[in-house]
Amino acid sequence: MINRRNFLKLGAKAGGGALALSAIPIQLLAGDEVAVDEPLAQAMGYVTDAATVDTAKFPKRAGDAGADQFCYNCALYAGKADDETAPCSIFQNRLVEGKGWCNAWVAKS
Repeated sequence: MINRRNFLKLGAKAGGGALALSAIPIQLLAGDEVAVDEPLAQAMGYVTDAATVDTAKFPKRAGDAGADQFCYNCALYAGKADDETAPCSIFQNRLVEGKGWCNAWVAKS
């Protein structure tokens, strides 16, 4: 039987569990590394080496401004600039190469 007291106890337990899960770093939750031949990676133009981007297909990467675009300096990259790989929110926090690139690149503010 659920009464007010039991409901509040259950809510406190659930809140404590959610708080404990939020303390786990994103890097520990990240799964495997994104492969360039996956459908989402292909749709986003993801490559593990930004120098290999087809700038005719993805003009966002062309020119001087595009030459400075890498996963490690993207706002969606959940790692430090010197991390080899880190989670990316576009790929459900799976690992991407820091020196990679995709069409979802957004400058860090």
